[in-house]
Amino acid sequence: MDDSRKFPAAGYECCRSSKVAILLLSIMDFEFITLDYSLGNGDTGMEVLLWMKENNVFVPHINIHSNHIFGRRRMQEFCEENFPHSRVTMNMLPK
Repeated sequence: MDDSRKFPAAGYECCRSSKVAILLLSIMDFEFITLDYSLGNGDTGMEVLLWMKENNVFVPHINIHSNHIFGRRRMQEFCEENFPHSRVTMNMLPK
């Protein structure tokens, strides 16, 4: 999920908003997700993580790729506290 980065041509579902990401997570299972924090217009990747917790959605590998220092740290701490069985990484994606 990212508001501006290009996504690989195959093997990924591209989401430009938390609403679309939440919709996909509600109807599909994923082994890996990568989230940006700031998506513009107040929309954040944190909304996806909060929804996942509230709805008991488990993803084995959660990557956070945001340049937003506060948001990245907040998302990482939230994942570590609420998704202890998920692998949490902080790998940046190319712009």
